[in-house]
Amino acid sequence: MNKGEEKEGITLIALVITIVILLILAGLTLNLTLGDGALADKAKDAVKNYQLAQEQEEELIEDLDLQITQTEEGYNELEGVNEPVLTEGMIPVTWNGTSWVKADASTSNWYAYNTTDKQWANVVTVKESGTKSRTEYMSVAVGTTIPEDDIVGMYVWIPRYSYRITSGYHSNVNGTGNVDIKFLKGTTDNYDGGEAIRSNVTNGENYVVHPSFTQDKTQGGMKETTGYWVAKFEASSNIAVKNNANISNTSEASVKYGGGNNPDLEVTVRPNVTSWRSITAENIYKVCRNITKDGNIQGLTNKVDSHMMKNSEWGAVAYLTQSSYGNKQGTDSSSGVWNNAYNECLVTKGTDNGSNYGGIGSYGVTLTGAVGQSRNANTSYYSEQTSITDKNADSITISYTEYAQNGTTTAKTQTYYKYYTTNGIKGSTTGNIYGIYDMSGGSWEYMADYLANGTTSYVTYFKQNVDSKYKTEYQGSGATSSTEDRTANYNANSNRYGDAAWETSNGANGQYSWNNDYSNFPDLSLPFFIRGGSFRSSSNAGLFCFINAAGRPVSDYGFRPVLGV
Repeated sequence: MNKGEEKEGITLIALVITIVILLILAGLTLNLTLGDGALADKAKDAVKNYQLAQEQEEELIEDLDLQITQTEEGYNELEGVNEPVLTEGMIPVTWNGTSWVKADASTSNWYAYNTTDKQWANVVTVKESGTKSRTEYMSVAVGTTIPEDDIVGMYVWIPRYSYRITSGYHSNVNGTGNVDIKFLKGTTDNYDGGEAIRSNVTNGENYVVHPSFTQDKTQGGMKETTGYWVAKFEASSNIAVKNNANISNTSEASVKYGGGNNPDLEVTVRPNVTSWRSITAENIYKVCRNITKDGNIQGLTNKVDSHMMKNSEWGAVAYLTQSSYGNKQGTDSSSGVWNNAYNECLVTKGTDNGSNYGGIGSYGVTLTGAVGQSRNANTSYYSEQTSITDKNADSITISYTEYAQNGTTTAKTQTYYKYYTTNGIKGSTTGNIYGIYDMSGGSWEYMADYLANGTTSYVTYFKQNVDSKYKTEYQGSGATSSTEDRTANYNANSNRYGDAAWETSNGANGQYSWNNDYSNFPDLSLPFFIRGGSFRSSSNAGLFCFINAAGRPVSDYGFRPVLGV
């Protein structure tokens, strides 16, 4: 019997009510034997028992449905991982040393999820009409170059896996946190040599199925899936231009923010463009869902479940990165994912040393996929650009005047490297060009996760308009003080796992996450999660970084879409 089947006939509740009415009409006085009010109590007990039985039945049906739908189909025995799922509009690609070329999806040279190659599968979507038409690109020969200018979307496959945390569980270790990974077969919980469990105890001997690949919506899942596609770079808009061409000192929001708070623009995912910032959480949800609407710029269909990224999906990428299959951060100061510190501060500082500080950073633009000169590089929010080298070059050097609140100035120079360079690939989750970028620094990224009792209008929107599979509500503690909220709310969610929060931190209001990353838990007035840090963050940015936000548009807050298949 399918869970969704309609059932006709009298329910237990209706039967109880009918009996009660008949008894009253018959003039029977059961109270004489059952006691005052006992009949109503018995009826209430019957209803409660019925509701309990109904819940147990639904859980049983879900378990049966899960057992029926689980299959090892899609698992590549040779590669030991689930094959990436391609849909219309997706073109598999590999890097030939200078450009992206079409890959042969039927062979194993497209991807290799092992601890040596760390070659995560990549796909691109292309313009309807560029150097070649989209139709031509879909049918061109393997090895054909796909110019970056023709690409409008780039995505990386995250295959279904199980994990256990063997070092650093619920602590703030620096460089010694470790995650063990076992890739799963199809939509089952089986890995080569064993079976994972469903549990929030992830620091034991057992491997636990990561919840983002499951149908458990309370833990951030959507359905039992073999994997999903994550945007390779932070989102940009369809009006963003390569290398920020012709962007100058201007107050035009669509230029200075790379898009602004406009839900009618379309999402692109590309390197070397300014990321889409200053957009509300509500509009992020809308534009991510619109990625697959009819006639969309990327050529994707509604067979793809496009959505705003969730904590569970961010956590899945973070854990895979911090395992032996990714760009794991250790005690070496150059290890791990490097910060994207790129920012062009384009306006002249005002005379007021206080209120105009924010204006300087607000008129800056970022560059997706770039990194600074070290893992923890950052660009001060209170800086004014004085010179910049050729933005079309592999590296870009910008000179700044940095302002302090006491009125003093400091001259600084920062060099940034593009995503394909020797330094640039250090900003990838794999340490090579095949990983995901901008997960440390760049722009803060809004997640579709929030405190259930948050008081902003954006929480109200999500509660009333967003399907449960596209969001995750976190338990509120009931505290009313902002400072108390963070710790109390953090503790109230100790049963959550897979989201790179509780498991990889031990505090709610400071730098208590792995690798010295921020860990500021949401409160009533700042109920949303944002992840990763921004260009002005330093060692406190990173994969395990999370702080709270209202849901409103901010000049260094962006986002990243995910494609469910």
